[in-house]
Amino acid sequence: MVNEPPFLETQRDNDLLFKELSHALARDEFFLVYQPTIDLQSNAFVGVEALIRWRTTNRGVVAPEMFISELERSGQICEVGKWALDTACQQGADWHARGYRFAVSVNNSVKQLESETFVEDVRGALRMTRFDPALLVLEFSQESLLRGGESTAITIEQLKALGIRIAVDDFTPGVSPLSTLQQIPIDIVKLDRNFINGISKSPQDVELVQSLVQLGKSLNLLIVASGIEDIDQRQRLQVKEIHLGQGFLFSAPREAEQIDQFLEDFAIFSGRPL
Repeated sequence: MVNEPPFLETQRDNDLLFKELSHALARDEFFLVYQPTIDLQSNAFVGVEALIRWRTTNRGVVAPEMFISELERSGQICEVGKWALDTACQQGADWHARGYRFAVSVNNSVKQLESETFVEDVRGALRMTRFDPALLVLEFSQESLLRGGESTAITIEQLKALGIRIAVDDFTPGVSPLSTLQQIPIDIVKLDRNFINGISKSPQDVELVQSLVQLGKSLNLLIVASGIEDIDQRQRLQVKEIHLGQGFLFSAPREAEQIDQFLEDFAIFSGRPL
């Protein structure tokens, strides 16, 4: 038998994977992990970001970069996104019921933002779980927030009227104009992890951070650094008065049960209130 070219084998694997993906929600194969967010100035635990994963029967856990774009293409992203929001709010409400008070951030796609039911989906998740809207953060890419024009602005205002906060995800100073942040009624700016990775080597990047911090103060924005991996990065961001940070320096994404243990350990070793 003649072996197939590698690209055909890859295509066949992808086709099988995507076929499985169409049944993943019904089979309860998706799950969430949570990455802690830390106050860089006080070292307090202030929140988690919910991140979706897919646990398959034959392939183990599949990373989101392998399936999110297919969910977008197939139109499943709104249904799966609603599941993720409901699940994150329920988990957050469980933590809050046990006395932990911190924010939960949930990523959302442009298709969700453009959906006519999105605001009602968010309202329903809050009502169903009794999750405090002041502690819910919805994250969107900058492209998602800018491309919809007036209709997107109206949706964002409706979401903010529920009492939640809006974050721009993966923002890169120097690539994305700072002025665009003034066009969107947002509360939080998350710096892209690739930008943070280069901050130790580039004085220019440090100056861009300083400019963003100054703009953030003028607009009352909270600045979050994603992908902090070492002490040097943390110290540089701390000096520039970046508010919050995420990254493997603090913790990898963990399932909810592991976050429970992390919270106990963090309270013991940091001496900081949660």
